[in-house]
Amino acid sequence: MTPIPINVTFAATLVATETPRDVPATQWVAAGLMMLGVVLLGLVMTASIRSRIAKRQAATPSPRERLDAIKEAAARQESVHALESQMHETARHLAGQLDAKREWLEQLITQADERIARLDTLLAVEPPPPPAPAPASETNGPAPPPPASPPHDPLASAVYELADLGEDPVTIARRLDEQVGKVELILALRGSAAADR
Repeated sequence: MTPIPINVTFAATLVATETPRDVPATQWVAAGLMMLGVVLLGLVMTASIRSRIAKRQAATPSPRERLDAIKEAAARQESVHALESQMHETARHLAGQLDAKREWLEQLITQADERIARLDTLLAVEPPPPPAPAPASETNGPAPPPPASPPHDPLASAVYELADLGEDPVTIARRLDEQVGKVELILALRGSAAADR
């Protein structure tokens, strides 16, 4: 027997009509390989279809995932509304504080204006005339004695000398190892004694 070219139709009819003893071994191998190819082709197509379905399912979220996403969006929206409400409340509170401070400042300005008006009215009243000088006597008596000079104080002398050189009270106190207040008092007494003369 000569080998006959195998095609699909022949393999199907061969399997259905002939018994294994009548079919040569090469035909069985060819038919088996063909069946294996069909099975492999079916598996590849099934895998391809499954991968497409998986991609579609991955692209579209499941109802559970959609529900979770909606809940998260609602929670974010609620937190935004709560934050907005809190900001409005804070703004109202700050506006109230600013209004209270504005009213307080207006009261202070009104009080200051009233005090200025009172001072102006007091200054508008003519001050009393200065006392008249004592009449000069016909006889020139002795001149009044000069004021007594203050007792000699070495600290006061040193303070006066440094002040005359242009030093300020802080520097004088530092140089003489004295307190600043004491130096300022000595200088103030010197100024008042000079004004009395």
